[in-house]
Amino acid sequence: MKIKRVKCKSGLEGWETHLQNNYTSFEEFKVYSDTYALAERLGYKSPENAWKANPMLQGSVIPSDLRKVPKLSYGKYLTK
Repeated sequence: MKIKRVKCKSGLEGWETHLQNNYTSFEEFKVYSDTYALAERLGYKSPENAWKANPMLQGSVIPSDLRKVPKLSYGKYLTK
């Protein structure tokens, strides 16, 4: 599992990785998503859609730092 350290919007050091690297299974992600509306906060209609898309995420201990990292047209991620 590859997790990169990044500076988040809050100014704290956080992490960056694909959604599926951050959870041990879809079932685990679904429980968190149902509890904290993660899929919706990331712009997906359902936990299933978010899981299938497997977006690059950034986050920290501050919930508002959770975000989907934009993907550039040539396949790289904008990780500012």
